[in-house]
Amino acid sequence: MTDKKIKVSIAVITYKQEQFIGHTLESIVSQKTDFAYEVIVGDDCSPDNTAAIVKEYANKYPDIIVPLIREKNMGMAANENDVCAHAKGEYLAFLEGDDYWIDENKLQKQVDFMDAHPEYVACYGHIIIVNEKDERNEDREKYSPYLKRFGDYTVKDLEDYMLPGQTGTSFFRKSEYDRMIAKSKEIGFDQNKMSDIILVILMLAAGKIYVAEDVYTAYRYMLAPESGSWSSKNDSYSIDNLMNYIRGLKDMEKLAGNLGFTLDFDVRRKYEWDKLMDNKESFRSEDIKLIKRTLTDDSNDKLRFGLHKVRRFIKR
Repeated sequence: MTDKKIKVSIAVITYKQEQFIGHTLESIVSQKTDFAYEVIVGDDCSPDNTAAIVKEYANKYPDIIVPLIREKNMGMAANENDVCAHAKGEYLAFLEGDDYWIDENKLQKQVDFMDAHPEYVACYGHIIIVNEKDERNEDREKYSPYLKRFGDYTVKDLEDYMLPGQTGTSFFRKSEYDRMIAKSKEIGFDQNKMSDIILVILMLAAGKIYVAEDVYTAYRYMLAPESGSWSSKNDSYSIDNLMNYIRGLKDMEKLAGNLGFTLDFDVRRKYEWDKLMDNKESFRSEDIKLIKRTLTDDSNDKLRFGLHKVRRFIKR
């Protein structure tokens, strides 16, 4: 296989996912396409058998799977950056090491769309949410932060804190992805803060994003601490997670401004204020003061935000 024949590069980041990585890779090599693709798997020095399973699949599919087995832990951001640096395809797709594709034509559909619509820089699709036993959680799907409609994704969708899709559905024009990653570095954005929502901001600045009506991916949502999943570390309503999120809103507004468009998360700040008022028992009094002060100081329209606080107080 020559470099020119590779149409799509799939980036798989994995760490301590021996229970799931085989299913993930099987869902990729089962894709039906009329083009060649590669799967670059970065195992970040897993302490379990994840690396061994990756090597097993690489031996079975040597023309498809490229294993990057780390001898030392690099951290998620560095691991992902290195995986993407090895990608040779015209397009770049992502799939996390505990999720899997449920549409065997996922790659073909996205390539066909992007080839036919050069004005789009990225496209996404829909998901189902499952647990560690592959049991579907439709209630969780209803409240997930992913767009439920299809069509063009807008800045207003982002301000409502709705993402075009989960990571496992994402598909990028690699030239634009590389350009925007380089742009983020030029303006001094901390690459360790790179995330799915930051990528959305970068791609919105680059061009149009489309959301297909197809269901592409099973997103594994697990809250058990021992699972090692992103959800288990970041989805609890704790002071650390909440403050990281609130401060991140301002960081994203600044990033958008540096990229040439306006992003205003005051609607989210009002939502978080109301949520805090309903869950004061979750925090210490000093934490509540910090949260309130940060939400107020970071608001873009302090008069409207102040009026919202007054209405909320009167309502209570």
